[in-house]
Amino acid sequence: MPEISFTRVVSVSSEDPRHPAQNLLDPDSGGKWRGAAAGEKQLSVVLELGGSRPIHSLHIGNDGAAFVEVLGGSSAGGDFQVLLPSSALMSPSESRAGTGPRRVRLFGPEHLVGAKHTWDRLKVVLSQPYCQVRPFGLSFIRVFSAPEENEAPPETPVSK
Repeated sequence: MPEISFTRVVSVSSEDPRHPAQNLLDPDSGGKWRGAAAGEKQLSVVLELGGSRPIHSLHIGNDGAAFVEVLGGSSAGGDFQVLLPSSALMSPSESRAGTGPRRVRLFGPEHLVGAKHTWDRLKVVLSQPYCQVRPFGLSFIRVFSAPEENEAPPETPVSK
């Protein structure tokens, strides 16, 4: 599955100057995006994709958010539409205790409701209603398109 890269951050609701949303453009950098302050209940960022394509799967690295929702949109205008319905990244008890804040979730085609549409912008909405003492955000987000018809599936290593 080819990875779809991000070209720019279109807008962001809040960001820590040490952890700006710009870090999401290069998921291999190890940088993360975090809200500016503890106590925010919801954050959002709009990212522009390098081309308009259907989205096959998402890999999301959490950094303390309880829920994530991903919406797809077009730079030509119009409303964003749900691609990934609100999904839990942490339970209420994990959120309050601060345990497991950097979990990674993989969302395949069975999780995505707008996978047949083509998008060139994604709006990622994070929320953390259970803990108001720590800022939260994302460690990374990776977006993948469907494999091409003539593309061979990735080789599976064989163990002896």
